[in-house]
Amino acid sequence: GVPIAVGIAPDGIAFNSINNRMYVCNSTAGTVSVIDCVTNLVIGVPIVVGAGAVRIAFNSISNRMYVTNFGAGTVSVIDCVTNLVIGVPIVVGVAPIGIAFNSISNRMYVSNNLAGTVSVIDCVTNLVIGVPIVVGLTPIGIAFNGINNTMYVTNFGAGTVSVIDCVT
Repeated sequence: GVPIAVGIAPDGIAFNSINNRMYVCNSTAGTVSVIDCVTNLVIGVPIVVGAGAVRIAFNSISNRMYVTNFGAGTVSVIDCVTNLVIGVPIVVGVAPIGIAFNSISNRMYVSNNLAGTVSVIDCVTNLVIGVPIVVGLTPIGIAFNGINNTMYVTNFGAGTVSVIDCVT
């Protein structure tokens, strides 16, 4: 098919199963573009989030997207009904990249690349809970295992994967 023009330096992408739309981070512009998956057309203008918007994750409980802003050290929250940013950006850690949703606890887990940590966001209050979890050198990717209620984090600089028990 024909490529869909979204914005400058598209990076992370996430699917919203409620509204059948794709949300795409435009890292250089600090925006998110929305694609209607029926027409494959971009809807409206890009949503301004934060500097270095790189990755994005869908919260299927609240119908919201959470975007890591690498350059700002924050996470922005998009209401997928209005496609507007809600609240102020959530301060997490230095250079957040990866983000994954825990559907059991309704929390987002964010890898802070230059801090070697993972921050946890309570998606009801949109506040960081507890202290950052120390993982390995330059964490990037993060994925949720709903069977074991664990997060797996790739530590790019260490050549390792850390496993976080989401209960404790």
